Amino acid sequence: MADEDPADSVDLENPDQVTVGVTRGEYDLEIGSTDYPTRADVSVRPEPEGVALTVDAMVADHVRGYADAQLTLEEATELRAVLDGAIEQLADE
Repeated sequence: MADEDPADSVDLENPDQVTVGVTRGEYDLEIGSTDYPTRADVSVRPEPEGVALTVDAMVADHVRGYADAQLTLEEATELRAVLDGAIEQLADE
């Protein structure tokens, strides 16, 4: 059966450069300061309300951190423009 997941996913070449942090009250939790991720990816998929963006980082098989963001069409378009600008700057260097 064909894969029906509409998400496009990009495995990151340097997962050890991903940090996922969470602050709740007086507690700070972070993945990436001592437990460097061994795998990370960014996925994007269309949703009825807009675009779903997920950043997922895993440390071996015992820790997982992720961030999900639901972007409107306007926000996704703005993010694309920001990414295009960053890529152009890198290409010019």
